[in-house]
Amino acid sequence: MRRQQLRKISKSVMALLLATTMMVAPIHTKAETKYKLSKTNITLSKGKTNKLTLKNAPAKAKISWRTSNKFAVSVSNGKIKALKYGTATITATYKKNKYYCKVTVPDGTRTITADTYSLDLAENQEHALKVTATKKVSFHSENEHIATVNENGVVRGENPGTTKIVMKTTTAYVVCNVTVRASENNINAPDSSVSRRKVAVRRLTAKNNARFERITWAKNKKIRFKIANVDESQIKKCSWKTEDKTKVSKPVKTKSKVVAEAKTLKKGNTKVSATVKYKNGKVVTYTSKVYVTDPQINTKHLILSSTGYNKDQYISFKGLSKYSKVQWVGVNEEKLYFTPYHSEAKFHGKTAGKGEFKVQVDGKTYKVTYQVFTPTWGKITSVLAKDKTTQIKIGGLGDIKPEFVSRNTKVATVDEDGVITGKKGGVTYVDIKIGSYRYSYRVEVAAKGIKTIINRANYIVNNWKYNQGKRMKKGYYDCSSLVWKGYKAYHNYNTRLGSSNYALTAAGLFDYLNEKGQIKYYGYLAYNYMNPGDLIFYGDYDSAVQYSTPGRTLDIYHVSMYAGNGMVVEKGGQTINYNNIDHIVGIGRVVN
Repeated sequence: MRRQQLRKISKSVMALLLATTMMVAPIHTKAETKYKLSKTNITLSKGKTNKLTLKNAPAKAKISWRTSNKFAVSVSNGKIKALKYGTATITATYKKNKYYCKVTVPDGTRTITADTYSLDLAENQEHALKVTATKKVSFHSENEHIATVNENGVVRGENPGTTKIVMKTTTAYVVCNVTVRASENNINAPDSSVSRRKVAVRRLTAKNNARFERITWAKNKKIRFKIANVDESQIKKCSWKTEDKTKVSKPVKTKSKVVAEAKTLKKGNTKVSATVKYKNGKVVTYTSKVYVTDPQINTKHLILSSTGYNKDQYISFKGLSKYSKVQWVGVNEEKLYFTPYHSEAKFHGKTAGKGEFKVQVDGKTYKVTYQVFTPTWGKITSVLAKDKTTQIKIGGLGDIKPEFVSRNTKVATVDEDGVITGKKGGVTYVDIKIGSYRYSYRVEVAAKGIKTIINRANYIVNNWKYNQGKRMKKGYYDCSSLVWKGYKAYHNYNTRLGSSNYALTAAGLFDYLNEKGQIKYYGYLAYNYMNPGDLIFYGDYDSAVQYSTPGRTLDIYHVSMYAGNGMVVEKGGQTINYNNIDHIVGIGRVVN
């Protein structure tokens, strides 16, 4: 009876627990829908289109689309079209939330593309770079001891190490990083198979010592052979023979029965044999392979920097066999960092000075001279006026003569003494080559009158007061009247800004220059492409609307003047404001 009662109680408790569990079971709610644009960053060539969608939005959702730069990129119902080079932010608004996609339309004239920007080559391996550009491309290696490149873009690995191949036009450049690995032949030859006790034909040194190694000798050199490890007194007769007489001449007997002389003639390999008839009647032929090399040294003079990038240079050889022996004699390691390999050695300078050492390979001796310099790079005029000059002065070179090359001679030229002459408004680079060491100067040339204009604008911003209400009065300025008053300083160039009497607003000035075809870029671009005197327009209807007047073109709220060397003339500072770069909607060029 008691057991039955316990069973009933137990069943009641279980039922109560089950009911309680069902009552507190979790309630599943529908997760909040997350929306996002199908793409947030697009690069689109001029004339091309693309379609943006708002993911997870209903098919008939009311989405508002807008472009921050109607001149560069248009948008309609999510369909975007690239109109002109520049940048734009596409904004999709749905349920009061905004979703963004940045669109870049590259300037084809300022673009270079290559099939690769990273190469891994073995020594002597080649790769032909495939480059696409609208202008002629030139190539150079930043260290020709590691990798060379010809005018067609064929890169060749020369010695182990890393360097860069620069591909450039007058307006653009790209870089390919190159790593060169040591080849399998670049290992000291294993001579363990050459026994010191074995009777065989060996090369004989000038001191009459037999070399127990594979026979490797440079062409057009006298060579002596010896049958090693035989008792000459037991030999009755010995005759010598060369398998290929075009590579090694027939050995000529000497006073010794076991020694003969020959001459190496042509690169390659052949067999030299000696047939010995012993006094006991036994006849044996001994044969050894001879490797004839054609050693060619890449340089006999090193110009080495003790500081800077790409200091390493190599002395290397071509035309060797895998068994060639290279010996470095008299290297001053107090002045040079020196790392020998098999057929090459790596060097860079420690301390300034000159010296000499020798390299011996396959019977040939080379004298190598070196100069170590510690360069100091002088400053040049940051913004050069047309027809004016500035000189590159480099300290620490001693009697070393550098080479100077301008990448764009239409903008600026440079002579053999490093004197740069401004030719036309624009930007270029002057490359300095010292041995295989390179250094570059950025050169900006202001069009006629622009330096006067920049100087005047700088004076105004540093001495006058900012006041929009009094912007046209003497002693006062705002952003647009500042550039207007600056351009007035040279032959009243302010007339090129729309009026000789009144400064247009920033947006009005943009419209005027756009009608004249003088908005050169739509959207932000690196200051590398800005010329001194260029006007930089800022506008952004989302982030900067508090500064702008609704209805103005691109909601433009500010204009500044590029002064060169990464500087701008504007209230509050004279450096490019990289916090604002996304707000740049155009670059105007008043004077070419």
